[in-house]
Amino acid sequence: MMIWRKVGTLFRASACEPAERLVDANALRIMAQELRETEDAMIVARRELAGLMAESKQLARSNEQLAEAIARRESQAREALDKGEDTLASELAERIAEDENTLAEQRQHARHLAQQEQSLRKQLSAAARRLQHYKRELSLARANRNAEQVLKQLGSHTTGLNRRMSDLASSADRIKSQQTRNADINESLRELAEEDEGQDLDRKLESAGISTGKHDAKAVLARLRGGGDRSESPSSSG
Repeated sequence: MMIWRKVGTLFRASACEPAERLVDANALRIMAQELRETEDAMIVARRELAGLMAESKQLARSNEQLAEAIARRESQAREALDKGEDTLASELAERIAEDENTLAEQRQHARHLAQQEQSLRKQLSAAARRLQHYKRELSLARANRNAEQVLKQLGSHTTGLNRRMSDLASSADRIKSQQTRNADINESLRELAEEDEGQDLDRKLESAGISTGKHDAKAVLARLRGGGDRSESPSSSG
């Protein structure tokens, strides 16, 4: 039975995963909508607070008017007592008592409204601070997402740029290698040319009967027939 409970748990988890992925993929949009709904709720709460403040002001004016009426009737009652109008004074006293009870109830209600107003003000103030905090969080989250996208694009561009730089370096190395080889070939050609020029000069000297200072087989035989010294050079025997 335990294995079937685990299978049931797996099915429930599998059913939740698509919803979780959908929420994760749209987290910024969801948060933005939640912020808008929170702002709407705060507007409603401010209107309620404004209504509460208006009721408090109306109640304060009513209490002030009632207190003035009580004071006026108290003055009238004193005057009636002074004139011996006890019955009238008694009626005024009853009216004063009723008004004082009403004033006491209204003042208690005013204190309760003041407490509610203060509490609601604190709640709205704290909610406004939290709302600004979450707005900044949303802005940072959007900035981070944009930065991630830019970095991702930059990474692909950088990869292409590095590949092109590598190709340029390879081409430059090939060109440099070719130029070095061409320079070596030109240098070798110059050396060969110089050698060719030296041999041509020797032939011209020999044709003119001028010794080049080189010993060849003919010169050695001529020297031996003439009985000359081995150390003698062909130029000295001439």
